[in-house]
Amino acid sequence: MLDEDKLLAIGYDALVQVNEKKVIETAREWMKNKYEPRKLLNKLAEAMVEVGRKFDEKEYFLAQFILSSNIMENVTEMILEEAAGTEMVPEHKGTIIMGTVKNDIHDLGKKIASSMLRVEGFTVIDLGKDVPAERMVQTAAEHNADIIIASSMTTLSMTGLMEINELLQTSGQKKRAKLIVSGVSVTQEYADLVGADAYAKTAADAVLITKKLMMR
Repeated sequence: MLDEDKLLAIGYDALVQVNEKKVIETAREWMKNKYEPRKLLNKLAEAMVEVGRKFDEKEYFLAQFILSSNIMENVTEMILEEAAGTEMVPEHKGTIIMGTVKNDIHDLGKKIASSMLRVEGFTVIDLGKDVPAERMVQTAAEHNADIIIASSMTTLSMTGLMEINELLQTSGQKKRAKLIVSGVSVTQEYADLVGADAYAKTAADAVLITKKLMMR
């Protein structure tokens, strides 16, 4: 039986190498040994950051970038399914709406954050990319969501974050649903300008901030 550290290293390398079969085998071995699911997902999230770096530096093509993201999603689904009904599944902590704003089609970081939040025990409704502000706010109302996490990866789409906050205020949902904003072009200063409740620089930050906001 391989220990946790060895399996984490194997899973990390396999995902960076975009080896779907090896990643799945590692995840199955991990769950078979009843190790903590969050540890593996956090390590795979680190691997996705490395994949993103390789793509940005043109070491990887778009196809490799997309495939690795799909592997991450599939493994998360598998882990959650296998953990269902066991003590490895944390109790429900809240409902999160996620989406990349209108006129923006980037969603890798969002997918990573979604996977990590689900393993932490949150119900995540991922609306995908190029999502109008109205849809995010309406979905939050329909599901009585606790938090909206909206990302903008380009300067041209950043105004979508402000639109979400304005709609939350005018609809009276601001007291119920908190807003976390993120993205390459987003800063803490812009988050303050938008009126967001918090700013997340990375997927890991989004998880930590979400947990903190839920404690208020």
